[in-house]
Amino acid sequence: MKYLVKEISEGNCDITLLPENLSDRNLLTEPRERAEKELQFHFEDALRNELHQNAAFVSLNFEESNYPKRVNVNYQIIEN
Repeated sequence: MKYLVKEISEGNCDITLLPENLSDRNLLTEPRERAEKELQFHFEDALRNELHQNAAFVSLNFEESNYPKRVNVNYQIIEN
């Protein structure tokens, strides 16, 4: 899965999941209850790889999202 991440403001961004194969496309069509953990993994991976390696997922803003393909998430940078 590839990701397109657009930072909206500090601590808030949009993540668009871009499927690379049939398995990825199928994941996006799964019922939310069955795919939620795997999708959250992809959202967290996108934050770490595209924004900051210490970015941590805080919450998903469903009202501003087109779940699961495009989501608006809150995150924070964890200082070590």
